[in-house]
Amino acid sequence: MKKQLLIAAVAATMTSVATADISITGGAKVNYTNVDGGTAVTTASNLFKHDMDLTVKGNSGDTNVVMVVSNAKASTNAVSGSLAVEDVYLTSKIGDVNVKLGQYQSTSDSMISNATSSTRNSGRFTADTTIGGVKITYVDQNDSAEAIILSGEVSGVALSHKMGNAGAGSTNDYTDTKVSATVGGVDLYYRTKDYDAASSADFDVVKVSANVGDIALTYAQAEASTAAGTFSMEDVFGEYNTINTTKGVKASTSVAGNKVAVAMYENTAASSNVSSDYTKVIITRPLASGATFEATYTDLDAAAGSTSDSKTLDLELAVKF
Repeated sequence: MKKQLLIAAVAATMTSVATADISITGGAKVNYTNVDGGTAVTTASNLFKHDMDLTVKGNSGDTNVVMVVSNAKASTNAVSGSLAVEDVYLTSKIGDVNVKLGQYQSTSDSMISNATSSTRNSGRFTADTTIGGVKITYVDQNDSAEAIILSGEVSGVALSHKMGNAGAGSTNDYTDTKVSATVGGVDLYYRTKDYDAASSADFDVVKVSANVGDIALTYAQAEASTAAGTFSMEDVFGEYNTINTTKGVKASTSVAGNKVAVAMYENTAASSNVSSDYTKVIITRPLASGATFEATYTDLDAAAGSTSDSKTLDLELAVKF
């Protein structure tokens, strides 16, 4: 009888642990990339790299604790086998105010990225609440300045206005304004960032998207205000750093269960102040195993007189759970 009671007590303990409000999710991407330079300057290369992460989330009422562990993404090719805590933060509510504090990357958005490796793991604090349909967000982080963001929607137009400072001790204030709406089936997006200091590069972003039959079309452009100004880019044409201007079009559709996208765009790098043309074809297919296979072919036609032309084939196998 005592043994039965002991077994029941142990089983009850195990059940309570198993049913605790804890979730584990994750994802993995493995890429094989082949670059055919065809010149002495841009040589051929073959590279295997991986990007894997595991997210553990614990919940107690309105309070959540999240920890993200990943391979060393700070490595240029992300080939390190070591693991590191990428994000660890707590979210909760204090009355009507949502708070988030800990170590986490800033949020990226369409075309222009706000997340950089230098601020990826910074200690950060965010608080937000909604008053009269307007969301008010306060942001602060280590060794950087505060910012206040006002956002909301007026007659179907989404608006966001950020007022911040470029860094700790800096007098270079800036504003970051975003406007988006859908008019007659056409999605419109505009963003402008304006610094007080003349030495800082302001930039403007425009994106227009619409469906024509079964084809989704997107035109996008971004431009820094000065010849030396740079920004990081993502989303429409891929990830690039130290870009001065970019513009181009992208079309995507479905063919025999595959998503097929073709993009043609031009990037100008501030370091050389010359433009390069890109043609990119992306084919994405879900697999029966639950993974997704993606093949990306990029043809780089570098600036006139340059010997940096290249053709890149990137094969990716990705899964989320």
